[in-house]
Amino acid sequence: MRIPAFLAVTILFAPPLAAHDLQTRQSQSVVPIPDYALPYGEASAATALQAVKALLTHFDKAETAKFVFAFDAENRTTWSNLPAAMVERAGISVADMSEDQRSSLFVFLASSLSKDGYERVADIMAAEAFLSQDARADRFQWSPENYWFAIYGSPSSQEAWAWQFGGHHLGLNVSILGNEIKSLSPSFVGTEPAIFTLDGTNFEVGYDMHQAGYAVFNALNTGQQSQAASGSVPENVLTGPGKDGVVPPVIGLEASAMSPDQKDLLTSAIRQWVSILPKADAERRMTELTAELDSISFAWTGTDEINTPAYMRIQGPSLIIELLSTGENVGGNASGAGHYHTMYRNPKTDYGR
Repeated sequence: MRIPAFLAVTILFAPPLAAHDLQTRQSQSVVPIPDYALPYGEASAATALQAVKALLTHFDKAETAKFVFAFDAENRTTWSNLPAAMVERAGISVADMSEDQRSSLFVFLASSLSKDGYERVADIMAAEAFLSQDARADRFQWSPENYWFAIYGSPSSQEAWAWQFGGHHLGLNVSILGNEIKSLSPSFVGTEPAIFTLDGTNFEVGYDMHQAGYAVFNALNTGQQSQAASGSVPENVLTGPGKDGVVPPVIGLEASAMSPDQKDLLTSAIRQWVSILPKADAERRMTELTAELDSISFAWTGTDEINTPAYMRIQGPSLIIELLSTGENVGGNASGAGHYHTMYRNPKTDYGR
């Protein structure tokens, strides 16, 4: 999140933040998270149901009441991409889970997401572990344990239900009905930093999304690039948390004015977000989006350099994707290493409604 100068000064000298009554942690005990494993078979709505039922057996009634809510509970829309110390979350945190409960949670996430989607979550949490070493980690409660999980509705093969997982730079909202994952909307995927080394492992997070967007822009001719220009880089994504129902004006170049090769690059860029879903659900969603591709517009400003301001918006009848490269960092140890905010939305199916 880009923080205005006056707010940055306020935060720097303000008393410690206290949205959550959190014990100070700089632990990396949950990173690396377990490898992608599928004990119930290929990820799908059906295996997600099996995994969530197994997950729930690890919690007693009082614990379950902390993170299982009605499908239309008001707290379903109070998720955020901000650090844990700044915004109260619904659900139960990874920090408050036992080892068995955590293990079962990660099996559930693997059973509900593609390998790419699961590893993207793992990498975002690794970035948080990196930030947990920063001098201001205590103030912001940067920690890979500060991610929250919640279930909405009663998991069933007949009735609609949903789950939410997120914390700093992550907010997944997944809605399920029958044998299909119906919606990933609205979901926030971001990171700070984007390129870093943690415990001897090199990470690159979010930059692939940036490169995929720039590849579309770079393939356009001069006239098309002029049409695709999105103007100045905004302070933040326009459709993020707290912006439910916001549909920004369509800007940029329509895919109908692109060549087949350019359309393929646009489709590949869209797939960066859709591929978070399990394979069958992602393919079904890509089929829907391919059918409306000529009505989808692409807008871009900026370069492909990792730590410079850039903004992309891909928007159509049932799709809004935003990518923001802020060009600056909040974490001192992340300086110059990239900072991304992105949103995926289908305005027709937000929260599976």
